[in-house]
Amino acid sequence: FFGVVGSSPVPRGSPLFGEIRSPNYPKPYPNNNISSWDLQVPKGYVVKLTFKYFDLEPSESCFYDYVKIKADKKDLGRYCGRLGSTTGNHPGRKEFVSKGNKMHLEFLSDFSNEDNGTVIPYRGFLAYYKAVDLDECDPNNAAENDERPQCQHFCHNYVGGYFCSCRIGYQVQSDRHSCKVECSSELFTEASGYLSSPEYPQPYPEYLRCNYSIRLQKGLSISLKFLEPFEIDDHQQVHCPYDQLKIQAGGREIGEFCGREPPGIIETNSNEVDILFLTDESGFSRGWKIHYTSEKIRCPQPVPRDQFTIIRDLQPVYKFQDYFVVSCKTGYNLMKGDEKLVSFTAVCQADGTWHQPMPRCEIVNCGSPKNLANGVFSYVNESANNEYQSVISYRCNEPYYHIVTGMGGDRFTCSPEGTWLDQDGQKRIPSCLPVCGKPVHPIIEVQRILGGKSAGRGNFPWQALTGINGRGGGALLGDRWILTAAHTVFPKGGVRNNVSLEQLAEEADIFLGHTNVDELHRMGNHPVRRIFIHPDFNPKDEHNFNGDIALLELKNPVTLGPTVLPICLPDVTNTSFYTHGHMGYVSGFGVDKNRISSDLKYVSLPAVAHEKCQSWLDSNKKGIPMVFSENMFCAGFLEGKQDTCQGDSGSVFTVLDRESGRWVATGIVSWGIGCATGYGFYTKILSYVDWINGIIKED
Repeated sequence: FFGVVGSSPVPRGSPLFGEIRSPNYPKPYPNNNISSWDLQVPKGYVVKLTFKYFDLEPSESCFYDYVKIKADKKDLGRYCGRLGSTTGNHPGRKEFVSKGNKMHLEFLSDFSNEDNGTVIPYRGFLAYYKAVDLDECDPNNAAENDERPQCQHFCHNYVGGYFCSCRIGYQVQSDRHSCKVECSSELFTEASGYLSSPEYPQPYPEYLRCNYSIRLQKGLSISLKFLEPFEIDDHQQVHCPYDQLKIQAGGREIGEFCGREPPGIIETNSNEVDILFLTDESGFSRGWKIHYTSEKIRCPQPVPRDQFTIIRDLQPVYKFQDYFVVSCKTGYNLMKGDEKLVSFTAVCQADGTWHQPMPRCEIVNCGSPKNLANGVFSYVNESANNEYQSVISYRCNEPYYHIVTGMGGDRFTCSPEGTWLDQDGQKRIPSCLPVCGKPVHPIIEVQRILGGKSAGRGNFPWQALTGINGRGGGALLGDRWILTAAHTVFPKGGVRNNVSLEQLAEEADIFLGHTNVDELHRMGNHPVRRIFIHPDFNPKDEHNFNGDIALLELKNPVTLGPTVLPICLPDVTNTSFYTHGHMGYVSGFGVDKNRISSDLKYVSLPAVAHEKCQSWLDSNKKGIPMVFSENMFCAGFLEGKQDTCQGDSGSVFTVLDRESGRWVATGIVSWGIGCATGYGFYTKILSYVDWINGIIKED
């Protein structure tokens, strides 16, 4: 509590002031008295004591009666005597001031108050005390226990107390006296700036834990430049044992620095930098200062993966948001793994990396060239591969096919686009078209032959054996058409003439490639896809074979060879094949010596002038009004030794075109009056060439 504690009662007073009286004052104090008072004022104040009246028995060194004053564990004096006496130690008007907020008074009297046997009535003392504000900031004011304010930086006194403050950049700590640098979370967001240790270039304080953060926008790279002087406590043998400057960038440890040699310029390649500065309790180093700048982050210089890669408009430096474009040399493809790229662009990212890796350039591969039906290709260059600039040449299976090319010829080169192109830049490969009328083993006899002869394999490679409504013949045109007589499909007066062409096509049997019927059957039938009958043919009119011509389209092309080869059609401008006496050949599997032949037979017959045919017909009609039109011709001998017969219908009359060296079909076995009884009558193919070509080319 505040106030007075004593052995004698005192008047009441405020905690800030009061009075102290000796016992019985103002009457003489008693002998053998011991009184004491403890004065206490609020903290932040000191006790100031003065004596208004003081009258005690004087003695040397105040040995008998005295007042002793103590404060702050120190004696402030021992007092006795009367004002003006030469003996004793009278306090007079002296002010007694404590340095703390407490003061102790002690009053002691002995057994008597006599002077040479005379009793003297000493009246004691009257003292006043009050609380006086203490200037705690004055270093001369030592408190009890020598407790000074000890403000680390600045001390500020006020009535009843004091407070401490710190220099700029420091903060008062929880003990309210010490100061510490506030550097725990300094953030820098400008594109450039300075940061330094506290007090730089003066020695930095102890016990620092400073954390500086630089945070810039993505895509910028921070550069750190250390300025002079650079001083951080170090040790010769142990790296940075006392104070350390640690730098991190983008989560990566850049380094730990100390000593007197600045690190130089540090390129962080990051937009985020953290600097941690730690110090211990001692040291007089001056610290450090950094000038940081920033620029767009750089990406590594792009490097081609191979010699065929082209980086367009290559720059010396690439920074954030810059890009580069890659292409390949002609004949090479951009590849990303197994994926073929149309184009490639890489962009420099905010972290200093390219957003996708460099592709590679792979030589163009055109793949295997297209196979040529009835032909082959071969590599012209030594390296037989399908890569860029490789060259192939097409050729057909001669002598059965001949090649037909575009303007670019038969050579194709692997192009940069990955396709095979001819010399005119076209993709379409050549075609192998059938060679007509060029049998490998042709009939060489052209003189008159009496009676039919057996044909050898390859003599008439165009010969077809048909089976639609009975046995018939035909001739191969191209590689999938059979030329025959219409009446082999719809016989004159036949009972099945109301059957559809589609059904007849399904039922038709076509055999090619042999001179023996049994062998033909073993080799197999060639299915028919469609049948075309000339519109002039009338199966109901048994006396008129005008338009007796038909085309059968096979479902699949046949492969040509020495025993299967097409016949040629006549040139529409050449009528010489029908002149009187022009020799031709007819082959077939028809009646021979009143029996159906199992082997291919042939005869050589001359064409007969139209008027002779008409004259003979008029004399041999036997009452049958047969029509002999301009679309027909007749051939044979009047003596009737050689002729065609049943089973030969549809086979062709062929002649050798000596100018071209090809065999040409000029007629189709159509009708006659008996067998080997005179002339035979044939459909004149020359009259129907346009109709034939119209169907074949349309398809």
